[in-house]
Amino acid sequence: MDLSVDHFSCGTVGSISSDSDSQKDSAEYNPLVSPLTSPKQDFRIISMCSPIFLIFVTGVLFGGVCTLGLKKSIDLTAHAISHLRGEDILNESENEAKKIILSSDGSTDQPKISWLLSFPNSGTSYTSKLVKIVTGYKTASNYFGAEHGRNVSGFSTPVFPVSTQGPFWTDPNDDRFQTPSRGYVLTKSHCGARCASCKPDDYIENHHLFLKDCLKTEYIMRNGNGGVTKMKGHYDKKLVSRAIHLIRDPFDNIVSRFHLAHKHSERRKELKFLAKYPKSKEGFRDFCKDIGMEFRSEEKHSKFFDDFFDEVKNVPCYADFFKYLQWHNLAFTTTWDLGIPTMILHYENYTYNFNGTKDSLLEFLEQEDNHDPPDFIRGKTYRHYFSKEEVQAVFSMLSKVALQETWIHTKHYFD
Repeated sequence: MDLSVDHFSCGTVGSISSDSDSQKDSAEYNPLVSPLTSPKQDFRIISMCSPIFLIFVTGVLFGGVCTLGLKKSIDLTAHAISHLRGEDILNESENEAKKIILSSDGSTDQPKISWLLSFPNSGTSYTSKLVKIVTGYKTASNYFGAEHGRNVSGFSTPVFPVSTQGPFWTDPNDDRFQTPSRGYVLTKSHCGARCASCKPDDYIENHHLFLKDCLKTEYIMRNGNGGVTKMKGHYDKKLVSRAIHLIRDPFDNIVSRFHLAHKHSERRKELKFLAKYPKSKEGFRDFCKDIGMEFRSEEKHSKFFDDFFDEVKNVPCYADFFKYLQWHNLAFTTTWDLGIPTMILHYENYTYNFNGTKDSLLEFLEQEDNHDPPDFIRGKTYRHYFSKEEVQAVFSMLSKVALQETWIHTKHYFD
């Protein structure tokens, strides 16, 4: 594998490609119209530096026509204005970010953060596990509990001692994993716009709100009674140096969301749910039907579903497909807005080219391959849960909702 990146500068794109794929050279990069090729053959690292576009990005989420090149954008400003609270979360932690001491060459003496951005159930857990095991170094997360553990005092352990609200180490006390001394710490964030069973007002967001959610954390602190308390916080966006944007086949992704709900019900011993919705094609479709009926009225009358509601209303979990597309629109907009180098990682590439995918991932994180990787289980595909007509309806929604980058990186799932 050959890593070629034009200094991750504004207006450029670098690629990770095979030596035989000579046409994938660096080229001038338009953040909304990219020359990316099929993700089955290569990965792309995108540097999205674009202050001139910030004037309109906040009002643009997806769909509609934008004179600056956004593919069919929809203006969410009117919807989101009642939710905006200024820059409170983004600014409150700025002083903590400034406390990170800079060395003489301008780099920090602390680990650097690379987000692992993913819509839930896209392969996040395996990707984090892969990096942790093959490198022997800790990974991090925005979230508490089993995802990042606790230290010996019962607290969540922040990556940056001066940024007490996160992000946090996933395995602070596991002696098998060391604190990285170089490269980037892979840090899980699901951001926002991803609730599982909720009405449109709860999941439709603009990029400002989405970024705030990318920086939100959940963690554990000792309370005044000697016990521990679950807390919510945030950290400064300046702590984030780059990102890996993980994408999975939307049909596999949505069914996996149902499997997660099933797993949680098993853990809570919710026997009624388990009997009504078995972990099967029939159980999935029945679950989606009931969820769809619960919020159908709000979605039918939402202006954001105007162009395609009648097409998708009979697709199982149609609202989750909308959330999926919106989430990726917002993730592309957010990394571009921050101007951070971003690697696009398609989950299926673990199947098509495992070693190449692993090497590209480690090279982007500037980490070494020190140990054998964990087994990757292939074959988790669920396209047969949907009819050809349902697949076509989702494709139609994609063509109307997706920004150019989302379109480029998801349209091959419908070939």
